[in-house]
Amino acid sequence: MKRLFVPLMFFIIVLTTNAFAIPTEVILYPSGATIAEEMTLPKGEDSISVLLPNVAIPQSIKMELQAATQQKITSIEYESILLIDPKFKELDTLISELIQKINIIDDQINSQTLTLNYWKSRKDTQLETLSDIRAMGKIIKEETASLLQETTELKDKKIKLEIQLDEARAQLQQKTGNNQRNWQVRIRLSKPTTEDYQLVYSYRIRHAGWKSIYSLNALTKREEIEWTWTAKIIQQTGIDWNGVGLKIATNEPVFTLTPPTARSWNITEKHISYARSTKMAMAMPEVMTMNAVADREEIAVPPRDEGQLFDIYDLGSVNIVSGKEARIKIREGLWKAEFNYLARPLLSEQVFLEADLDLTNNFLPLPSGTASIQVDGVHVGERNFALHEKKNVSMSFGSDPGIVVDVQTDHVASEKGLLSKKRTYNWNWTLNFENNKNFSLKLKVEDSYPHIGHGKILLQESFSAPLPTREKDILTWNLTIPAQGRKKVKYGYLVTYPEDLPVSLGR
Repeated sequence: MKRLFVPLMFFIIVLTTNAFAIPTEVILYPSGATIAEEMTLPKGEDSISVLLPNVAIPQSIKMELQAATQQKITSIEYESILLIDPKFKELDTLISELIQKINIIDDQINSQTLTLNYWKSRKDTQLETLSDIRAMGKIIKEETASLLQETTELKDKKIKLEIQLDEARAQLQQKTGNNQRNWQVRIRLSKPTTEDYQLVYSYRIRHAGWKSIYSLNALTKREEIEWTWTAKIIQQTGIDWNGVGLKIATNEPVFTLTPPTARSWNITEKHISYARSTKMAMAMPEVMTMNAVADREEIAVPPRDEGQLFDIYDLGSVNIVSGKEARIKIREGLWKAEFNYLARPLLSEQVFLEADLDLTNNFLPLPSGTASIQVDGVHVGERNFALHEKKNVSMSFGSDPGIVVDVQTDHVASEKGLLSKKRTYNWNWTLNFENNKNFSLKLKVEDSYPHIGHGKILLQESFSAPLPTREKDILTWNLTIPAQGRKKVKYGYLVTYPEDLPVSLGR
């Protein structure tokens, strides 16, 4: 199939019929959509024209003649056209008439101004008698007064017409939006058709898409998370989708057609650069990753078509009005969760509610979207949410003021040693935790273990029960605090180093 792309040309067409074909199926991606339409190609025709909205990408059009084995599409041409719908023709005519009336008034005002300037110039005319001067003055006064009054009336009339013109233009813009300029695609065949054929085609559009909206409600007493996944539909094409078969894809399609070029492999001497460089690590945005397995689903859910690159959900036949937001529920259910509390007291005295899940079975990936975070039905905030992991999933539900943390410190630095020529620094912390809730809870307390970066620096640790566990320089205390109860953690370090060794204590 050959494609002939003609230079962009602009035509003005007055529509006499419904110019746009009715979409039969729409596949929405996070940014953009693919529209499927069909129309009848009558017998005896060797070409047909298809009208696409201005948000269409004409280069993306794909066509197929059904049951036409002997026919071939030889070329596809497209051009930009300007449409005026008959129902908007009245407004267009009104705008033209108002512009014409305003131009006529401008001509009248200019004529009045010239006449007024003429009479003003007559006041300097040399007259012989006093009676002639008085007579001329009277004429000038009467004429100029009449001209000024007429000019004022014309200006007032012009202002009213300009207001009507602005209103008419605003109405036309509101009704037509960006759909005044569209794409006309002309398809040519190898020979005239011998019977009626059905032409099926699809094309990509802009100004349409969808976003994931989540609701995550931590039910702490039931040890469950109630979740809902909703699609927020964005449709600003200027054309309503009535009874269209709507599908949503969880990711953008890949349009790369050409494979990468193979590169040569050279093994040579490495040239070492001794220039000092500084690398700055960029903080990655915090994204929640969770599994999505419904323990129960009480309503019919959109069928899922699992793909290699993305999934497609069939939302069935829907009506989507252009310019209006629509929301359609995709999935909902319950996750079993183990709730714990996390505290890092030396960084913050806040305690955070966390949920740990292992949802290996029936894994369902969820695309990135905005999640409303709730605890026992109370909204605590919003954050980005996505699902990429099958197990060992952990997420935070924000800080909980029901657990009070009190940090007491006792740090002592020594003077210069007279005999040993050593310096010491002694850290001591006492962490007090108070549970004001009416149920017992599990609390994980974390702190960094000091890393010694010099052989002459000695570290002596001091821990009281309960003792922590250590993994990769992170100390962890796993506490169980009864309802209305308290727990205490005490620990510290003694660092010794030579007095002539400059040391950065780091804390």
